[in-house]
Amino acid sequence: MTRILAQLGFVLLLSIIVAACGGAKGGAPKATAEGIPTPQGVFGQATSVMTQLPPAATAEPAGSGDPVAGKTVYDNKCASCHGAKGAGVEGKGKGIATWTMSASDFDDLLRTGAKGRLGNEHLYGPSQISPGGVENLFAYVVSLQKK
Repeated sequence: MTRILAQLGFVLLLSIIVAACGGAKGGAPKATAEGIPTPQGVFGQATSVMTQLPPAATAEPAGSGDPVAGKTVYDNKCASCHGAKGAGVEGKGKGIATWTMSASDFDDLLRTGAKGRLGNEHLYGPSQISPGGVENLFAYVVSLQKK
């Protein structure tokens, strides 16, 4: 008899718990307070919607770098193939004193080797030439065009 009473008590307790949780309907329990604004109500849209930010520029336009500091980078990384004044070295590298390109194209050339077209010689990651170093180098290369 006690076993039957214990089983009935367990079933009753389980029924109370199921009823308190919203039952077996699979739905969420009803709100207990009315008038509390939801984020959608406050902002007019779901707050979990994320938008992609525009990509940040990696190289500044000409004039933002320091050509004097850029010459140091050029002398260390570029002059052996492109010449001290950017005229080129036969059998090693083309002249760059007459090139005109945007800062972003220049950055692409140094970071990806013009997407692989120039080989591995122009693959300089941020640990080899910092973003500021690229800006300075670009300013120096632009200054070669004016000479």
